[in-house]
Amino acid sequence: MILRIRVILNVEEDVLRDIEVDGSLTMMEFHKAISSFFGFDSSEPSTFFKSNNKWEREDEIKIFKLDENDQVYPDSTVSEFIKLKGDKLIYVYDFLNYWTFFIDVNETVEKAKDREYPFCLLSVGKVPEESPTNIFLDNPDIDLDSNSDLS
Repeated sequence: MILRIRVILNVEEDVLRDIEVDGSLTMMEFHKAISSFFGFDSSEPSTFFKSNNKWEREDEIKIFKLDENDQVYPDSTVSEFIKLKGDKLIYVYDFLNYWTFFIDVNETVEKAKDREYPFCLLSVGKVPEESPTNIFLDNPDIDLDSNSDLS
């Protein structure tokens, strides 16, 4: 089963990729594919979350073990978590910069004989040089010192 997926980077300008992935891809391979399609090197710790239709985070699907008690799913397949039109995930790449992506299954299609997967069908926009975290920190309307007396 091939999943046709729209992946949208959560930034001000439109930055998205329409991709096709085989449902048998592991979550670690899925992480590497998404990060590669957006120009990242996939070396940073990342995670997925199941999402509802309002893009609210639900269960976490960890692919990196950060704590000895963490249950991780790097070898679980994509189709264990998303397989139907409208299924959604949230992907967070790089916990320090917090690049956030919205993943939405558009449809399932038959495997094309002349195509290697994962495959990028459409690429719109460039990833900004600064992460959303840096954009937030540069916001002049936020007074980061307002609670300095709490330290």
